[in-house]
Amino acid sequence: MITPIPKNFKGLITITGPTRSGKSKLAEFLIQNQESVTYIATSRPRPNDPEWQRRIDIHRKRRPDKWGLIEQPNDICKSIDSLNGNESVLIDSLGGLVEHQLNESDFQWNIFQNNLLHCLTENDLCIVIVSEEVGWGVVPATAIGHLFRERHSRLTSLISRNSNKRWLALNETAIDLDKISDQIP
Repeated sequence: MITPIPKNFKGLITITGPTRSGKSKLAEFLIQNQESVTYIATSRPRPNDPEWQRRIDIHRKRRPDKWGLIEQPNDICKSIDSLNGNESVLIDSLGGLVEHQLNESDFQWNIFQNNLLHCLTENDLCIVIVSEEVGWGVVPATAIGHLFRERHSRLTSLISRNSNKRWLALNETAIDLDKISDQIP
């Protein structure tokens, strides 16, 4: 049985899964009992995409009013560092962060990736991060799509390996990866 995160929990929890798997609902459930929550929404609105806006609206309506909100942060690490030690953080999702970095060189991307990993793991906060499983889908037909998939998949793996707890959401079902898996050496 899934239970919310204990109030005194400090550490990183990763939730991955494909589109419409229940990742965000699981993250919201796990963090619901924390005293103070800041929700970091990483996706930018897409004016010519009403379906995307509808999905953003669904997430907004589900969030409790008492949660703090940071939308599309320019520097997510600075945003996380500005929070106090009693705060819990829900980042939804990693894909938005990767999308913001697609025009960066490999060198700049590696700096971003290392800084993000450091800021997620070297603090005294409860952080839940939602990440899309993009490698299970169609092989991208464009160079930018391929770059997104490669950067996103690698970053998800790095974050997951450094997490205290790992979940997979699949068809509205939560799978506790720590109970049924072993990391590949």
